Amino acid sequence: MHSGTAGDDKGGPTEAVAGARPALAILLGINLFNYIDRQILSAVLPRLQLDGTIIDPADPDPNFKIGLLTSAFMVTYMLFSPVFGWLDGRGARRWVILGTGVTLWSLASGASGLATGYWMLFATRCLVGIGEAAYAPVASAMLSDAYPARQRGPVLAIFNMAIPVGSALGFAIGGLIATATGDWRPAFWFTFSGLLLGVFCFTRKELPRPVPVAGADKPSYGTVLNRLTRIRSFVLCCAGMTAITFVLGGVAAWVPVYFYQREARFEITPAAIAKMEKELPAAEMNKLRPLADGTERDYPTMKKAITDAMGDGAKAHSAKVFALSATAASPEPGTLSVIFGGILVVGGLTATATGAWLGETLRRRKVRGAYFLVIAGGAVFAIPCFLGILYAPLPLSWAFAFLAIFGLFLHTGPGNTILANVVRSDMRATAFAINVLVIHALGDAISPTLIGFVADRSSLQTAFTLTTTMIGVGAVLWFLGARALDEDTAKAEASVTLPAAPPGVQSTPATQ
Repeated sequence: MHSGTAGDDKGGPTEAVAGARPALAILLGINLFNYIDRQILSAVLPRLQLDGTIIDPADPDPNFKIGLLTSAFMVTYMLFSPVFGWLDGRGARRWVILGTGVTLWSLASGASGLATGYWMLFATRCLVGIGEAAYAPVASAMLSDAYPARQRGPVLAIFNMAIPVGSALGFAIGGLIATATGDWRPAFWFTFSGLLLGVFCFTRKELPRPVPVAGADKPSYGTVLNRLTRIRSFVLCCAGMTAITFVLGGVAAWVPVYFYQREARFEITPAAIAKMEKELPAAEMNKLRPLADGTERDYPTMKKAITDAMGDGAKAHSAKVFALSATAASPEPGTLSVIFGGILVVGGLTATATGAWLGETLRRRKVRGAYFLVIAGGAVFAIPCFLGILYAPLPLSWAFAFLAIFGLFLHTGPGNTILANVVRSDMRATAFAINVLVIHALGDAISPTLIGFVADRSSLQTAFTLTTTMIGVGAVLWFLGARALDEDTAKAEASVTLPAAPPGVQSTPATQ
């Protein structure tokens, strides 16, 4: 296989450039770890919410503050992504950017497990966002530049398979470690291992980049933004991804907590009292004994009973009371995370592979706007399934969760391929970075906090039901994008030219 940098009429190299496959393997591994790190927090939230040193049991807005931890990461992630995209567009060494980002986010994530209070945990989540901002736009642009357009869809689909797999592993690893240790903190310490990947990045050689059309300007950030707003396919794809990201971010952050709060039951029995006497001071036990009245309580009722009975003592001891008073039928917090992780990996992988296959199949058959039609159809399919999660009993809710995840993740490969194909090479990293900024600023940077805000004033079920409307918004936007996709792709394909072939190397003819 020819592996030089010769281009084709599709706006990239004729064949994968030298080192493309090893780079894909490395970037896939890092992306996997990226999503493991992101979902560790969500995996331990059911247990973290019981820790009175982090979330005061008497706090009137506990769900809002829990959601804010996820939003803190997303806000810094979206704000710094354009910075690193701009550096990439100016020719900065990509592996150095990636190595710096992986190192920073691994240190910050591990430090989350050392937090002694809410605001310290909040600060470490912000630093994780800065580190991860160095990764996503640069890695996507690197792979887009390393492969011809006809291979770009499958390659980006493979790369983005790390989203469901890494997320699922994050839920599973976080849940298992928290269950084994009885504490949420050690799950974060696992992420220190990402430092090895960071060091490895600094040893890699750069991949060649495509060359813009001769005489073309090197666009400023403002110029890129202005041009992107004129690409209808980019705007509608980005807007639709924003709506779906709003949903996925909220679901990922809250599903384990939602099922825990919905299904958990507590009763202070004589056996529970005997166990508590070994763990709690006598003064606190005297406050709790009146609650041993044979009443089985759900999570909200139990939380209020503990807070009213123990007063200030609930901050230090409520986690132990919850753990020791849970009934035999009450779910283990870590188990919920592991189950959801398993559903996420199977549903997400299946959807990512199916989306890539459907998109390429319809494109080869000359179906207009093929990629858009696939992802819009997936969103429509997800709407009733998402509602089924909320109103069906367990274990039927898990079946609906699988189907909803399948529909929502169907966009992963085709959606990113649209973004890559309608933008010329020298604007691609900045375009991906702007996409990251938009989908997170209006998507999962705000959805966990908004869901928490609504939940504090009604319930998580009400908040999730309202969230469903965003899936419909995404579907409509993607259907609208189908008409413009082919024209926008053709314009981008004509925007690059070939670099001079090295002596003795003959360019490979374009392959459709």
